[in-house]
Amino acid sequence: TILIDNSFSISNIAMIDSGADVSCIQEGLVPTKYFEKTTHMVKSASGHALDIKYKLSNTRICQNKVCIPHFFFLVKNQLYPPIILGTPFINAIYPFTNINAKGFSATYKDRDISYTFITEPVSRDINALIEMKQKQVNYLQLEIFSMNIFDTLKATKVQEKIKLISEQMAIDICADHPSAFWNRKKHIVTLPYEDDFSEEDIPTKSRPCQMNSELVEFCKKEIDSLLQKGLIKPSKSPWSCTAFYVNNAAEKERGVPRLVINYKPLNKYLKWIRYPIPNKRDLLSRLYDANIFSKFDLKSGYWQIQIFKEHSYKTAFNVPFGQYEWNVMPFGLKNAPSEFQKIMNDIFNPYLDFIIVYIDDILVYSKTLEMHIKHLDIFKKIVIQNGLVISKPKMSLFQTEVRFLGHLICQGKITPIQRSIEFASKFPDIITDRTQLQRFLGSLNYISPFYKNLSRDLAPLYDRLKKEHKKPWTDSLTNLVKTIKERVKSLPCLTLANPAWPKIVETDASNMGYGGILKQINPHDKHEYLIRFHSGKWSDAQRKYATVAHEMLTIVKCVLKFQDDLYNQKFLIKTDAQSVKYMFDKDFKHDASKLMFARWQAQLAPFDFEILYKKGSDNSLPDFLSREYLQNE
Repeated sequence: TILIDNSFSISNIAMIDSGADVSCIQEGLVPTKYFEKTTHMVKSASGHALDIKYKLSNTRICQNKVCIPHFFFLVKNQLYPPIILGTPFINAIYPFTNINAKGFSATYKDRDISYTFITEPVSRDINALIEMKQKQVNYLQLEIFSMNIFDTLKATKVQEKIKLISEQMAIDICADHPSAFWNRKKHIVTLPYEDDFSEEDIPTKSRPCQMNSELVEFCKKEIDSLLQKGLIKPSKSPWSCTAFYVNNAAEKERGVPRLVINYKPLNKYLKWIRYPIPNKRDLLSRLYDANIFSKFDLKSGYWQIQIFKEHSYKTAFNVPFGQYEWNVMPFGLKNAPSEFQKIMNDIFNPYLDFIIVYIDDILVYSKTLEMHIKHLDIFKKIVIQNGLVISKPKMSLFQTEVRFLGHLICQGKITPIQRSIEFASKFPDIITDRTQLQRFLGSLNYISPFYKNLSRDLAPLYDRLKKEHKKPWTDSLTNLVKTIKERVKSLPCLTLANPAWPKIVETDASNMGYGGILKQINPHDKHEYLIRFHSGKWSDAQRKYATVAHEMLTIVKCVLKFQDDLYNQKFLIKTDAQSVKYMFDKDFKHDASKLMFARWQAQLAPFDFEILYKKGSDNSLPDFLSREYLQNE
């Protein structure tokens, strides 16, 4: 029996579905006065959205005089049977005290409760209940990500399990200093010189940096701590680089200055280890279907990598009261990021489908809670095997949204985090200094995929960087800077590219510039979702091109900009220029006067696309991106 608002009850056959993420009732069984509106989308196992507009909140499932608070969605589609009890109900009464082919029993708040099967279930259905696994073995499997993740994580039993996992991970892989698991360390780096360098040419030792008495005392405590942890040792090396303290904004926020060593003299003669640092966008693109995250930060990551004993003397540094050298890889060496990334990749590369590593930042991501628990167990074993140490204060487990690599990610959507865009707002509204203007413009490159008309807005400011530009600063430029700062504060939320979803590139060109949008279509609801923006301004030479050349070059520039999301799949290009399709199909190889067009064709040869003509009135957004340039000329 289901009791609604203590005033209406339903007695009917229900199906217990261990594969359903929510519980549902067919609309016709409940008077409309109990309906509550909902915006949640629920999908069937086939991927089709169910017709759901309402929910029931104040309900209880009653059996044997025991009533269990519950939550239902009202489904307009035909259900058989008309009531489905999903995993939230099973979680509420789990574990079962007994289960067999006739039914099962459990306890709820120390009271016994039993349920009888109307039809005898097959053995796999019983096992599914016992094991509590999400399997598609029943009539309907409902997938509702927001309810599944958010509400499941709030469940008391889930919270208890998360707490146990968190406590155990803190014991197993966290410590206060990076050398805690020294006996497990497997990774050592060398510091080779350039081939033409001889130690007879070691530069003269640098002098210690002057410090006031307060800073000297602070330095002594830090050096003593590093010695006790085995991270450094006294040195008599012919090398000796200067150590000093900085107290910038980040250090002031921490409340302590930071020791920095100027390794410029040493870096000049060390051989380059050119191992690539991953592209942040490539890493983030893996998260398109992730719903739950755990984030980790290695404790003083570089210090967890040992230096080859015979090379440690090269890292020597001086302070006012002595000379020391490192047993571990210090900050400031030119190869430190590359060496560290290479080691992290060697460790975690077999697990790229659920672990992302960017230097010392690690993200474990999963589609479901069950998968995430398994992934965390694998991650913990890897960390233990390699003697890595995780920072406990920075460990964040079982999150539905996560701040990672300067972005906020939540269920396939991505925005820059506020801290990453605040830098631009710190500049003055009047920027007459050339260097300061360059820094302001540079700070905006990061958010260009989120800013739909960035190049158009920045064009007048970039013009001021030209050597021949000598015009005074104007009120219109001040207003422009203010406008840019305001727009940066309200950037749109974009979606991460799903490799399985069809892609669309929409472009448009004007005499002054061009604009393009990358979209994707959800094959289930047929809606279009924005992935990225791109816009730009023509060079003086390109402005002289004919209209059709502008349209062709716009397509080339936008496709190449979006290429990471377009390779190895067919996509659609929408343009308001009818002649473009003909120009891309025409053979220009034997026409010397049209070699520019042939070159553009060759640039797009690796891509599989179809061009669709779209009337200008229907191409408003990319048209806006390109033609807005005219307003600033």
